[in-house]
This record gives sequence, C-alpha cells and structure tokens, in this order.
Amino acid sequence: MNVNRDSDDTFPNVCLTDSSEDDLATEDLETLAFLVRVGREAQQQLRQPQHNIGLRGHQYILEVLNGNPRNCRELFRLEVDAFCALCSLLRSNSFLKDTRKGLTVEEQIGMFTSVVAAGDEQRIVGQRFQHSTEIVNAHVRNVMKALCRLGTHLIYPTHTSGVHPTITANPRNYPWFEGCIGAIDGTMIDAVVPAEVREAYRNRHGKVAQNVLCVCDLDMKFTFLYTGWEGSSHDARVFIDALSQGRNAFPMPLDGHYYLVDSAYPCTRGFMPPYPRERYHRSDRQGQRGFRGYKDYFNHRHSCIRNVIERTFGVLKSRFRILRLMPGYKVGRQGDLIIACCTLHNFIRMTSPNDWLFEEWRDMELSPSGRAYSDAAVSGNHPDMTVESARAMTAIRDDIAKRMWEARSGH
Repeated sequence: MNVNRDSDDTFPNVCLTDSSEDDLATEDLETLAFLVRVGREAQQQLRQPQHNIGLRGHQYILEVLNGNPRNCRELFRLEVDAFCALCSLLRSNSFLKDTRKGLTVEEQIGMFTSVVAAGDEQRIVGQRFQHSTEIVNAHVRNVMKALCRLGTHLIYPTHTSGVHPTITANPRNYPWFEGCIGAIDGTMIDAVVPAEVREAYRNRHGKVAQNVLCVCDLDMKFTFLYTGWEGSSHDARVFIDALSQGRNAFPMPLDGHYYLVDSAYPCTRGFMPPYPRERYHRSDRQGQRGFRGYKDYFNHRHSCIRNVIERTFGVLKSRFRILRLMPGYKVGRQGDLIIACCTLHNFIRMTSPNDWLFEEWRDMELSPSGRAYSDAAVSGNHPDMTVESARAMTAIRDDIAKRMWEARSGH
C-alpha cells in the first residue's frame, strides 16, 4: 500500500497494486463458490414439493361447494345439490371410498368432472387439486368404473302406467302417439384409434369417431347404449347388431308400443320411421306453414316428438366436453367413458330436473320426476324383419296419420 502524502484531503488516498487486486478477486471467487456449494447442499437436504400452492384437494372442494353455486357449475358442470347427492350415492353403495392417503370421494369426483365435464387437462387438474398427474389419472379411471357400475341401475327402460304425460299434455300428439315410449338414433363421438384402423372410424364428415346407438325416453334419459362401432358404419347396421346380440339385452317395446326412429332404420314392429320421400325436418319447410297432406303432417309431428333424442344429445355433449375432444385412451376405455357420462346424465336428470342445461335444451314442458317405474321386456331375439312385420307397422302408421289429418282438417 502506498500513501500519497501530497493529497490535500484529510484522509490519504488508498492505492492498490496489481497483486492486491488479484488477491481480492480470488477471495471473491472463493466466496461465491462457497455460497453456491452451500445452496446446493441445502436444496438437496430440503426439496421443495411442486404441488404446494393454494388449498389442498379436499379443502379446495369444500371452498367450491360452500361458495357461490356458479363456481360448482362452471368447474364441475354440476349443481351443488347434484354433486353432493352423487358423492353420497357412490359412497353409500361402496362404489367409491375415501382412500387411505386421505383422498375423499368428493375430491375424486371433483377431479373426474374437471377432466370429463369441464374438459381440463389432467396436468391442469393436478395443479388445481395439488396432486400429480398419475394420481389424477388413476382416480379419474376409478370414478369412471364406479359410474359404469352405477349405470346398470340408472340406464334401463322406463315405462309409466298409461300414456306418457309428454304425449297427453299436447293435444297435437294425443291420442295419436299414445304408444310412443321414446326415440332411437345414433350419434358420433370423437375417437382416438390406431393408424391401421383409422379410416374405418372416419365418418362421412371426415372425422374419426365411433357411432354410438342410443335409446332415450321422453324425459330425456338414456335407456340403452351401444358403443364401439366405427364411425363409417351405417345406423341400420349398428341397430340390427344391437338387437341381434342377446348379451346386449336390448329393451324391446311391449305390445302396442314403439320407438320413433328416423328414415335410416327399418319399419317393423316396435319401430316407427317417418314416411320416406316426404319433408321431415323444419329446415325442409323453409318457412312454409301449410302441409301437403296426411303424410307431410305426420312427418312434422313425428319430427317434433323424435327430436327429444336430439335434445338429449345436445345436453350430453354440452355438459361433457371431453366427448368432443377425446384423449388418447384405449378404445375400450373410450366406450366406458361414454357410458359413465350417460350414467351421470341420467343421475342429474333424476335428481336435478331443473338443471340449467336441461332448461336450455327443453323444447316442450317435461313431466315431473318421481314417478314409479317398472321393468320393461328385454329381448335377445333377432329383430322381426319379415314383410308381414313391415306391413303391420306401416298400417299402424297410416292409421295414425290419416286420423290425425282428419282431426286437423275438421272432417
């Protein structure tokens, strides 16, 4: 160190030599290296978990259920009462249980509905519930299996004593369609399949999908499902196979009753299609209010009743967004997921008849819930595709159409 004695300041200026500067820089580097080493050792001793932000899963569920009802509706696509009733039903019947690691039934159903109904990615759901993606995936699968088991109790044919209130409440439908118990149609659900079979699943719109045959009653509840067919399959082919396979237990209508079907299905006992080569949908009429005759008028009334299944599909796909963008599950698991969604659809319809989605898709006043149901006949026989059966159903259709036309015309 050299001191400049010629300075006018009170304290002398300090001047460092080159060797002193090198020594100080070396000390700084050693200090920095020491701090880095200590930091790494501390990080190894105490690892910071990834999922440690916000409320844990069960606490998060409680906050949602006890908060604004809109939160439950937007996050889980269920009303609070329906969510709690579903948890109680699955727990009381031992379909789901609280895990040993503390995951409650409510938390498991919350993760399932977040993935299936709200359409959130499992990574996002894991961050929300503070669980790993593996845990979320495992419990989504467990809830799906539980709902499939519950579906054997909720997806079944329903019949009321006498004519359905939806028919009797509308003088344009009663007594003409007093034998109607529901409607049948197929719907396309997005599918993810191996490349070697992808073209077989590609439907006429160019999308990879599976053709799901559904039967619903006039209360917008599913009574039969048949999944797994390729999207390129014709509705009639899926229909014949569903009726032919005894293990499917297709709910055949009782004598004097029938399902309404569209023109893609055969006209035979128990299944009434519209008249071919006649206007059917409202869009076909282009604002024309008149009718050309009894066949045209019959098709109009037939369409108004049969659209119950179109509205049911609308509610299903609006609530369960995963059906419009299926993840890469195995094909069998995709079918189980559809069954689980339809089971939950029926449960909501039974427990929350004023659910906002059903209200949005309702086209007519629906009958109140709480009626007593009885099991309908279940048949595994081959469908009656004989000429006599077709003539018998055609005669019933002609009789309904002509009497309805005469009543409308005042004859």
